Amino acid sequence: MNKMRLEEAIESGDLKEAIRIIEDVGEKQDHTFTPILLRYLVTTDSILLRNAIAVTLADLGDNEAVLPLFDLLRNPKTKGNRGTILYALGFFDASTHVMALVDLLDDTFEASRQSYQLISTVQDKISETQKELCRQMIRRKLADHKNKHKRDFLLESLGLFT
Repeated sequence: MNKMRLEEAIESGDLKEAIRIIEDVGEKQDHTFTPILLRYLVTTDSILLRNAIAVTLADLGDNEAVLPLFDLLRNPKTKGNRGTILYALGFFDASTHVMALVDLLDDTFEASRQSYQLISTVQDKISETQKELCRQMIRRKLADHKNKHKRDFLLESLGLFT
């Protein structure tokens, strides 16, 4: 596989070819592509390309992908399109970033549910201090929401930290 070919496909806007190469990288577990994938993960405006890269980074399992993936969750350009990023994070230890996950509990339906799922997988790995901070965040969110369904979900989420 050729890194220049991937960069040419991305730069020329040939997303079909770029995604094919990216998926091939994941299947072949070619970790030499990680730096290129990370660069385009954070710079692309293409949701399709970003999602393909996120899934491939999860397949590769390189821990250096964790921070850029969490940074993307905080980026306004991913609002409404965070599901695949959260899915990819499920392949890593997200316990040190649990606060960022709690922050998404009142995001879109998909993002909030995937955040809940990720939190449930790391809840045994977080400290009592982190749990208390998460409870405080959720209580503040509860005070801000009038929507019954979101409030009920946040109350349920509070149980993850008891």
